[in-house]
Amino acid sequence: MTTAAPARAEWRRAESDHFVVYGRSERSVREYASMLEDFDALLRRLHGRPQDETILIKLPVYLVADIGQLRRVVPQARDNTAGIYIPAPTEVFAVAVRDGSGSENDQNRGDDTVMHEYVHHFMLRYYPSAYPAWLVEGYAEYYMTADLGSQRLVVGGYNKGRAYSLTAPGMTWVPMGDLLSKRPAELGKWETLSYYAEAWLLTHYILSDPERRKKLGPYLEAVRGGQKPPEAWRAVYGDDMEGLRKKLQAYMDHPLPAGALPRTTPVEAPMTVTALPPSADALLLEGQRLKLGVPKADQPKVLEAIRTATARYPDDRFAKLVRAQAETQFGDRAAGEAALNALLTADPKDKDALVALGESRLMAAEADEAHRKEILAEAGKAFARAFKVDPDDPRVLHGYAEARRLEPLNENMVNVRLRAMLLAPQVGHLRLDAGQVLVATKDYDTARIVLRPLAGSPHGGPEADAAQAMLKAMPEEPSAAKTAGGPTEKTPAEGDKKS
Repeated sequence: MTTAAPARAEWRRAESDHFVVYGRSERSVREYASMLEDFDALLRRLHGRPQDETILIKLPVYLVADIGQLRRVVPQARDNTAGIYIPAPTEVFAVAVRDGSGSENDQNRGDDTVMHEYVHHFMLRYYPSAYPAWLVEGYAEYYMTADLGSQRLVVGGYNKGRAYSLTAPGMTWVPMGDLLSKRPAELGKWETLSYYAEAWLLTHYILSDPERRKKLGPYLEAVRGGQKPPEAWRAVYGDDMEGLRKKLQAYMDHPLPAGALPRTTPVEAPMTVTALPPSADALLLEGQRLKLGVPKADQPKVLEAIRTATARYPDDRFAKLVRAQAETQFGDRAAGEAALNALLTADPKDKDALVALGESRLMAAEADEAHRKEILAEAGKAFARAFKVDPDDPRVLHGYAEARRLEPLNENMVNVRLRAMLLAPQVGHLRLDAGQVLVATKDYDTARIVLRPLAGSPHGGPEADAAQAMLKAMPEEPSAAKTAGGPTEKTPAEGDKKS
């Protein structure tokens, strides 16, 4: 007697109003897309944004079973990584581990990580400004624990891991002055854990009280105007740093207030679910890794793996595309470009093939100084064709501007750089590009608006440093222009209070 082998799970793609979720079962993508739409609707409701607001670019989220699958995209991910958000020029996307088990610190089974990052994504889309690092992180921590129930939505809960960082024996609080002034990257490992927890607690303390929330804007304006954060805090809130610490510790010793709102949206969001081709099982995550760049030492192994995998799917368009991208990046560029041209012969409007071809020509131009101008012109033609297919793809606009970079800067190219940044405001690289052309044309006011969110980013790294340097090099700004507002959340008092 023989039994049939169990059917292999195929990758599914669920597209909802604001997200595109990829996973290994229809149930998983439907549940996750619905959860994300719930969370987006909650943020819109609390910030006064229309629920039917049109967005041009949806956030892709890739659901994986374990850290091994996540490392197919980000090989250097730590063992305890539950999810990761990547704002790259090639694509802004997230990867989430969804094994259904969860942990005692995160009752949302890993969702806290993705929801935390989505708050950053949402704020950079709609409310970009020069917020201090503690508020950027604290705001995300505050919302990430939202309880998205079938009857009501509750905001103001806590993550057990963060609470433990504040109360565990031997854990030391970061001094309040450092919390208000520093980025987490400036602290040590254990201090960083305390930093995030304290940032959450301070944000909770402010947002839970209408009077404290009203003072946040004036405090941010004072800091933006040059006042040192501890001094600004004392001037606006009346506490020195020791007094603030004591108030936060006392606040933590009582039940924390939370706001509850009745559900106004369906539990399952409207969406369209489709099956991906069989090649996705071997190549979907590898395709995402290619978007991030592969270190030179890893390139031979990655190329061989992709060549082996794609050989099993000789007639699969997606397999051909991933193989061509790998070849043009670090393999046989001529063969890769021939494959891309073959895809374009089959479908002249294949945007991904056009972008890959344009990017290949940009790389070729870097390696051939003697013929750089001609090769860049070829890249520009590919991106121009892609623009006709989709004028709202930041990859296309960025690539087109790169292909024209040897030409004198004109107003059109400034607008192209700025448009790319506005379509993907989460991408630091695009902010720098836009900031540079704005500075070059002496539009310093707009350049400051573009660069300040990046300069203040807690995780901006070298790009944040570059933005800070550009801001410092600009002519001094009139003092009247040095203003900043806080996140425009509606008062939680609009919901039912609970403790």
